[in-house]
Amino acid sequence: MGQSTYKFDFRLRVDSSTLVGPHYFGLAPGPYDRTTYEGKHRRPGSRFIDEFTFCLFEGIFERYVPAYDHFACVEVTRSQWKLILRDLVTLRTVLSQIRVPATVALPYGTTLRPYLQEFEQNWAANQRELASLLFNLEQWLNETLTLHEVVSVLGL
Repeated sequence: MGQSTYKFDFRLRVDSSTLVGPHYFGLAPGPYDRTTYEGKHRRPGSRFIDEFTFCLFEGIFERYVPAYDHFACVEVTRSQWKLILRDLVTLRTVLSQIRVPATVALPYGTTLRPYLQEFEQNWAANQRELASLLFNLEQWLNETLTLHEVVSVLGL
């Protein structure tokens, strides 16, 4: 792989019209209805996270959701989300407290490990931005999970 110059996008996007290109993970309240939504990852009420940014903590999903696949849509139950949220909160807390990059190991997914170096090159800004995204994601998930037993992850 050649020299990359990727800049992470740490926004938890609400409006799908602001997405540039197809490289976003969708988080959709409720089950993924393949009949209705096949190929439509930009459902109303969804939240969207840039693919490479999602990959920074994708390992958490790989750990707790046996059916998880980077390139598929998978339904994640409330009980699985509780485990995921626990790890996301721990990660956010650690990111908010540390100052040296070597003291935290991000739960990278297996898909895009080459971008680890990109994240670490701008450690101070990236750790703050990732912690902010995780906080916003935590708030949205806690609210959404009071209304839905499932929040689907819409992979690429």
